[in-house]
Amino acid sequence: MDAGDRLAQQVEAMRQMLAEAEPASLRASYLADPSAGNPVLQGSTATALVPRWNERPSGLLVPASYQEPAPIDLAVAFLTPDEIFGSELSAGYTGRQLQRVPVEGALRSCAMVLNALAVPGASAAAVDKGFVDLVFSEPVRSRVLNLLKDKNRRLLVPQAFMLLARMAMETSPDTLPEGTQEGDVVGALFALTQTMGVFPDSGPSIIGDRPGTVGRELIANQHFNHNWSVAGFLARYARRWLQLPAEHQGESGIVDLGQAYRDCTGIEFEFLAAVAGYLWMVTTSGRFVIEPGELTVLDIPAEQVEAVLALISTDLPGMRGAIRSERPEQRTEWSFDPFQRWPVLRLPEDRLLILDPRHLLNRAFGWLPILDIKFPPPQRTKPVGHRKLAGQAESTLRHLSEVYVSEVLHKITGDEGATRRVYDDAELKAAYTAQGQRIADSAIDYPGAWIVIEVTTSQLRREAATAVPGESQIEDIDKLLDELDQIDATIAALRRDEAALTGTPATSVRRYLPLLVLPEGFPVNPVTLTVIRERARTRGLLQAPDTDPVEIVDIEELEMIEGVQEESGPSMLDILRSKQFGSLRNAAVRDHIFHVMRLHPSRPGRQSDLLEAALKPLADALPRPPQDQPRQEQA
Repeated sequence: MDAGDRLAQQVEAMRQMLAEAEPASLRASYLADPSAGNPVLQGSTATALVPRWNERPSGLLVPASYQEPAPIDLAVAFLTPDEIFGSELSAGYTGRQLQRVPVEGALRSCAMVLNALAVPGASAAAVDKGFVDLVFSEPVRSRVLNLLKDKNRRLLVPQAFMLLARMAMETSPDTLPEGTQEGDVVGALFALTQTMGVFPDSGPSIIGDRPGTVGRELIANQHFNHNWSVAGFLARYARRWLQLPAEHQGESGIVDLGQAYRDCTGIEFEFLAAVAGYLWMVTTSGRFVIEPGELTVLDIPAEQVEAVLALISTDLPGMRGAIRSERPEQRTEWSFDPFQRWPVLRLPEDRLLILDPRHLLNRAFGWLPILDIKFPPPQRTKPVGHRKLAGQAESTLRHLSEVYVSEVLHKITGDEGATRRVYDDAELKAAYTAQGQRIADSAIDYPGAWIVIEVTTSQLRREAATAVPGESQIEDIDKLLDELDQIDATIAALRRDEAALTGTPATSVRRYLPLLVLPEGFPVNPVTLTVIRERARTRGLLQAPDTDPVEIVDIEELEMIEGVQEESGPSMLDILRSKQFGSLRNAAVRDHIFHVMRLHPSRPGRQSDLLEAALKPLADALPRPPQDQPRQEQA
């Protein structure tokens, strides 16, 4: 075959590929001109609507134009004063203005926004728009609304409102002298945002085994802005504080948390829940100031109401004193300890102000009531054996938090009856009894894989959570490495003799996925996850070829996965594995679920009864509506 014949053959092959499926009447009617980036469908001259496809690790084909989000896409940029007003505000503007703003007025301004943002289901974008309509006039109003059309821009910074409240307590007077023009509280707020997060030395730009200055700020930022689902938060309170202590009564080391609270504080635990629950309920209706005498509607002894308020509230002089007594070296743009200890402020004339409902919920329904047991009110005589009781109470809460995690894992896997998927601490210890053997808390058996889980109730210390310069964050991370050591040792035991646990030899090659569960939360982001994995690598932990990178979840993320299972969605192994191949593999699991998998799991069904149990003290204390009177029969 000569060159001409070969060319003719190639042309015919191209014609068949591009135009064989075309009707004969059209084959000579027009010419198709395929160009780069616009391929045609095989067998025709029709341009492909989706020109290229990419295959994901799961085998799913997606358009090449689809771009998964990167971690930077999850960040929100706040508007700056020069964008809002057209120029920067002068140095010291905030302080000068607050000197002419009554402290109560400044606190009310902060509470108005913080309460609006904390309403369950609130839209930050809607709160931004409402604020713009309230405080700005033209042309600033239109300028800001146009800027906020970018979905990655925000106006109101919760941290700035907390800083403004802190500064107002130090700077603002109780009242203004007659004839004094009131200061610009809105300008004072945005002048703060102009200087927040500005540091002379941002530290290294490459993430290694230390977070650096920027990483330290990122950890504090994520810790401060982390929002729990209120329903899930209250459901966990009901299970850990109310139900599980009764169910495990009599076990070694377990104490009745409600009784311990009463012995140490003199307050009935359900009255704390009722008073705090009522105050929080009021904030959900848009009010953040409780008028004098309003709490008398509760069917609770007046002395108990006052005792609760004495624990969770303070007056303005008391808050001023607490803020001014803070050590300067421990104070950062993220430290708001007095507001978290006393989330309710007593205003003049016996009114109560809730600055941020998130602090109120955590004060009464989170971990903080343990501190009331450990550090009773000064006027309260400590019970005999107080130190031992306080230690037992904290140990009980930690243990029951781990029990709760185990319950969620069993719900996720449907591990009921004869089906065995989750092996807990007791089974693992019974299977692997060698001297010095370290054991994780749980292991889940999936086809071809094990998820090996360690649960730790460790939390970031105050210094680490508020970005105090120093070694606190590294020290807290290193505590987590001790937990990874237990996972690593358990994986080695499973690899060596899986049948000792399951009773059946492994039928296929196994992979191992280490999972660290921190029920109280941990800021998972590209900085912390990289630092943890790098420090684990340095110690030689979890480095075997059959072991996946460690993942970290909190209890709410586990409950999201539980909700996904109830909706017949992907398994926990599928979710964690797909994250490791996704664009947000170095972000939190919730980010992968929401933004890559595009799932929005419903609340687990079991939480409905738990939420009712959490709110029962409030329901019992509220006045009952009058019964409907039977209608008289007509004569």
